[in-house]
Amino acid sequence: MQATSERRRIAVVSADRHVDIAVPLDDSLGEALARVGYSLVPGRHVVLDRNGTEADIHQLAEKLHDGALFAIVDLDQHETEQRGHGRGTELDSDSGRLWWMLGTAAVLIAMLAILSGGLGASTGGAERIVAGIVLSLGAVASAVTWAVRRRQDATEAALAMLAPAALAFAAGVVLVPVGLEAATHLSLVVGLSAAGILSALLTATVGSGRLRSAMGTATIILLSLAALWAITLLAGWTPAVAAAISAGSVPLALRFLPTTLVNVPEGYHINYDHFMSNRWTVRGAIPESPGAVRMSQVRSIVDESSARLATGTVLLSVAAAAFLPIALTGPLDSDGFVLGGTIGFVVFVVIALTLIPRHGATPVSRWMPRAAAAVILLVATVVFAERFGGFILLAAASGLLLLGLLAAAVLVPIGRGASSLAWSRIADVFEALAIALSLPSALLAADILTLLREMMAA
Repeated sequence: MQATSERRRIAVVSADRHVDIAVPLDDSLGEALARVGYSLVPGRHVVLDRNGTEADIHQLAEKLHDGALFAIVDLDQHETEQRGHGRGTELDSDSGRLWWMLGTAAVLIAMLAILSGGLGASTGGAERIVAGIVLSLGAVASAVTWAVRRRQDATEAALAMLAPAALAFAAGVVLVPVGLEAATHLSLVVGLSAAGILSALLTATVGSGRLRSAMGTATIILLSLAALWAITLLAGWTPAVAAAISAGSVPLALRFLPTTLVNVPEGYHINYDHFMSNRWTVRGAIPESPGAVRMSQVRSIVDESSARLATGTVLLSVAAAAFLPIALTGPLDSDGFVLGGTIGFVVFVVIALTLIPRHGATPVSRWMPRAAAAVILLVATVVFAERFGGFILLAAASGLLLLGLLAAAVLVPIGRGASSLAWSRIADVFEALAIALSLPSALLAADILTLLREMMAA
């Protein structure tokens, strides 16, 4: 009878194969790997255990755990792949800059068309129709260009696809005749509807999941704004009322936007708050298991959520910066409630757009709302200065002085090493108040009390 020696069973994984080995106790790990064909070069190959730490190839097998797993990493091959990935990232960055330029050019063309043809009373009917047809063709052509683009994995491409929506909006605004009653209000309804319909068509036709998610978010926002402006038009309200309600809803929409990003079945997450605070009953529904979660699925979900967040943040920020100046065209000094609501409206929206981006993780989510807040503050200062003269200038100067003193008072304890957690909690309180009061103050600025009295008396 032949005696058998005790051995340690280990598994070795490399880039090209997977080997199961039974190693005698007096052999080292390096000898066992050399016996099965792994020639390790010092400084190039690294042996890692299941915890990701480097293993000692000179240790004997008797010190290894039975069933241990080791991975062999070729550092030269890893560096080559990293360099190739870096070159691809650089190319993607250049491509992203190109699409940013194209998207910006399309938006600028749309703005120029609106200012010169859609809202100008001197524009003739033939010129307006020609401009509308040209903008419509540009919207369709740019939409097709973005839809068939092969490299559609960058956030810049998802944002640049807003250019067709901008051109469609401009076409809708330009095609509305200037001489009609409530032409400005109707042109905005048509423009928002055209942009929303084109976004819906792109949502149904593009192949990339990231771009489809981006345009789906754009469709919901644009059609919601179009419905709001259409309802106010049918109610006989002025564009200032519709603009005030639209801009006042932006902080709420920005705060609600992150809750709509991740669309996964219930089996992917567990509501711990529900299970820890509620007793399990026979009526409780057990979520189905999602099965194996693959990295490709996770990456796809993250990409689509990032596209939704970027597109929604850009559209809502642009809506706030575009509609709030229109809201300030109403009769500010007609009533004390209207004036107080208008001042609170501007203050609360600016505070909300300044503090909400603290939770953002990308430059787009951090700086687009703040840029919109800067535009709103500048326009509001100019409007109030024209309406009320030197008093507003004195109040603005006093406010800037108070803001400077407050900034100095905050920077001193921070410079001395004070924790930023307390300041973050204070900012959370102001953010919550601004979000909650932005829409009510917008309704006061729109003189909603008078409008409701007129509707009840009619």
